[in-house]
This record gives sequence, C-alpha cells and structure tokens, in this order.
Amino acid sequence: MDFEWLECTPARKDGSKQRARVACAELADRAATMFHLGFTQAQAIERLCARVAWEHDPNGHKRPDGLSDPDIQKIVADTYARRPGG
Repeated sequence: MDFEWLECTPARKDGSKQRARVACAELADRAATMFHLGFTQAQAIERLCARVAWEHDPNGHKRPDGLSDPDIQKIVADTYARRPGG
C-alpha cells in the first residue's frame, strides 16, 4: 500500500545558507529590540552570544556559519549603527 504523505521532499541544496540567513536576521531583530529597550551594545552582544551558545554548543551541535561570536558582534554593531526606529 502506498502512502503519498510518507514520501519526503528532498532537502534543498542551499538549505544551510538559508537557515544561516534566517538566524542572522533573527539576531538583528533581537538586537534592534534590545536597542529599543535601552541595552548597551556590549550588553546586547553578551546576551546574544550567550543565547546562541546555549542553543548550539551544549548539544554538541556545530554552530552554523555566520553565528560565531565575532559574527554576532558585527550583527549587533551594524544594527546599533542603524539606530533602528531612532
């Protein structure tokens, strides 16, 4: 008996790049929220680095490209330089 819902869609060839792009966009959104809440840039970097480390590092997963601590610092610096909504 065939079940069409049992068949998997093949993975996208650029799936890892898209996931990294979405993760970076999410970090930029979080940094903008922290900017609005009055966090300093250093506080935002510290919190976002800790969040990514909590999400990826303890589980033995390799962090996706673009989510290293220096990459997060750059995302936060770029977001704060734009002064979102300011």
